[in-house]
Amino acid sequence: MTVTPILIESALRTWRPATVLRPGDALHSVAVSLYRALVEALPAALRPVTGVVLGTLEDASQRVSVTLATPGDPVIVLSPAAVADEVSHACTLAHEWVHVGQIARVGRVQTAVDYLGSGELRAQREADAAAVGLWLRYVLTGELPETAPTLGDLYHLSADDTALARGIVQSHLDTIRAGALPPLDVCVVLARAIVEHGSHEERARLPEVLV
Repeated sequence: MTVTPILIESALRTWRPATVLRPGDALHSVAVSLYRALVEALPAALRPVTGVVLGTLEDASQRVSVTLATPGDPVIVLSPAAVADEVSHACTLAHEWVHVGQIARVGRVQTAVDYLGSGELRAQREADAAAVGLWLRYVLTGELPETAPTLGDLYHLSADDTALARGIVQSHLDTIRAGALPPLDVCVVLARAIVEHGSHEERARLPEVLV
């Protein structure tokens, strides 16, 4: 694997600054412990939904990574599962940097309001992030699911929003299978890095027009 997590992080941080906390980092356990406390920083009307989502994150922190829209640069808190192997590590960074881009586009407060107040927007944003992770895994390993996976219970989506998310991911998978690049900023940034630094096999999984 030529395209390492360090290369992925460097390319994406140049595009959009963010701080990455990994298990074992001094601030990692502090960040995890703050999930529930973040409820108080949001409008009161959103706290019931936020409490459920952040409480779930707190409980699932061994396997779930999260991007926090802090007053400074976003903070990506990686779970132990995310760094268990190099491919998962790289793909999780790509997934979470989609959220960094979303925060940059609409702002910290609006990101929180949209994400926690709308199941539809939450589905759309998580679907795009999931698709980027699947795309990078394909580039690194050649693995690509035939059908879109269902987002887990973590996101507390309704049946309609779950179907919406699967449809978005499936559309991105169809794009990849057709030999094109998903129209997502993180894919564009990483494709450029892979063209420059990737192995022959990794570059061969990019659209021909980029290589």
